[in-house]
Amino acid sequence: MATAETDEVRAPPVAGVVDVNLTTYQLALSAFRLPVSVHALANALTAAGILLLGHPMLAACLFVGATAFDAAMQRILGHWFAESVGADETAGHRRLALLSLARTLAYTAPTLAMVLAGRGVAELMLFGLQLATLLMVAGGASALSPKIFWAFAAPMAIEVLVVAAVLLPPIAVLALLPAALVLLAVFAVSSSGASTTISNWHRAFMQSVAERAAADAAREAAAEASQARSAFLATMSHEIRTPMNGVLGMARLLRRDEANPGQAERLDVLIQSGEHLLAILNDVLDVARIDAGRLEIVAAPTDLHGLLDRLVAFWTPRAQERGLELNLRMTPETPAWVMADAVRLRQILFNLVGNALKFTDSGSVDVIVHATRRGPGEARVRLSVRDTGPGIAEEQVPRLFDRFSQADRSDERRHGGAGLGLAIVRQLVELMDGRVWVETELGTGSTFHVELPLDLASAPAEEPDADEHLLSAPFPRLRILAVDDNPVNLMVLDQLLSSLDLVVESAASGPEALAALAGSAYDLVLSDIQMPGMTGLDLLRRLRAAPGPNQATPVIALTADVASGGRQRYLDQGFTDHCAKPIELADLLEAIGRATSASAAALAEPA
Repeated sequence: MATAETDEVRAPPVAGVVDVNLTTYQLALSAFRLPVSVHALANALTAAGILLLGHPMLAACLFVGATAFDAAMQRILGHWFAESVGADETAGHRRLALLSLARTLAYTAPTLAMVLAGRGVAELMLFGLQLATLLMVAGGASALSPKIFWAFAAPMAIEVLVVAAVLLPPIAVLALLPAALVLLAVFAVSSSGASTTISNWHRAFMQSVAERAAADAAREAAAEASQARSAFLATMSHEIRTPMNGVLGMARLLRRDEANPGQAERLDVLIQSGEHLLAILNDVLDVARIDAGRLEIVAAPTDLHGLLDRLVAFWTPRAQERGLELNLRMTPETPAWVMADAVRLRQILFNLVGNALKFTDSGSVDVIVHATRRGPGEARVRLSVRDTGPGIAEEQVPRLFDRFSQADRSDERRHGGAGLGLAIVRQLVELMDGRVWVETELGTGSTFHVELPLDLASAPAEEPDADEHLLSAPFPRLRILAVDDNPVNLMVLDQLLSSLDLVVESAASGPEALAALAGSAYDLVLSDIQMPGMTGLDLLRRLRAAPGPNQATPVIALTADVASGGRQRYLDQGFTDHCAKPIELADLLEAIGRATSASAAALAEPA
């Protein structure tokens, strides 16, 4: 049973122009559909030949009868084509064969009568040319269906036998009969083979079309799923970071004022646990960014020595807690400054060193760096992290850098983790045109190697460290408006900044903030972004559009959304600066320093 993929199927205007969704029956119908004028011209030429041979009545019968039949036939074909969607192909071919048989008889009967009446050589030659033309049509029809071929060939064969029986002696008829049978057999075999070939080709073609359509549909579904996943991750990131801002903010405030060593230790555990949760969340977001092609490597002059020193200093307390040695070894050839994405390079090493410390129970972890100069301005830097841990089984090594793959698959899961760290390392290294691999021996330890091609750089001109100044020197007594629909976030901001002798006022919504800003001047606005009713961006636009005491007041975006563009996105939208949640006091003070410095510089410029 034939099927169709579309609600409407329209026949092509001429033979040979077909839709890829047509069935073999519909292809046959298309092949027979020709303008009536073309048939009328062919009929007129044949009728003219009969007329010139002295048979005017037969010529008129052929032209009128065949042309009328052709007109009716085209209407019938059009009707059948309109109803061909889902039609039984076998029955359809049978109907076409009967129609072809009738058309052949209507076209050849007057010529046969002419031959039998005139019995001249000219009549026989005209009849032979007509049959040869129909034989060519039959050969073409053989590719569509054997039934249609025989509908053309059978009446012609009978007519030839009739002419032979009338005009030739019996012995001559018997002599010609084997040749005629061979000719028919050849055409029959050719018809069957051509029909089978065309049918197989059409089936394969339609299967290819169906597979491509399925692939396109799967690709679209995958793209939609990817977009849905990205939106889900962005939403979940925001929803997790918002309460974590309160948890970590309050824990850090308590830790700062806590004098009891036991309580301080408990608060440290709380803070470290919260930061660990955020690290897992960041890993998941990085995987989503890499999959979407939105994670870019931004190279800038980087102090490689300083980055490594800070990395080791960060992990040293953790190593000491576990009774391990953490060593940094750099060869003299290691360049001091390179062009690299410092954030991503630190992330790679952070994951490798963190893993080494996690899986090593005794001994040491060594960070080893050496470089090979490849030219006047380029070096190949190899960063290796070697541990004295348990090593990795050989069968686990090929899957080690796959997502969610973990060396510790036991029920105990002593070491935890989401199984994303090494997968992210591999993908970041590949984005930096480098390579990563591991050398390991069970019971001895493992060494992870990262090799990166890095351009050499010069140290930038030294400038006063504004951030350091912000943390060490007292702030001017700024008047700040904090805007957030979450009361816990407002409490964290108030207590963080009030301790620095800053005046903090709160607004729980955008309209409430606009009312406060219309009444008196502020030095700074700290605004959440995702708020019901009026977003932080809407608040900023209204503030900048309406004249008032705070039309030019710097506004810092405070947001838990880190999945849709980061700091630069908010700067492009018109915010003076940006700080991500959970809020780190140092990051917030840096943002405040940059925002107030930029505002002061703008006011100092001559009009």
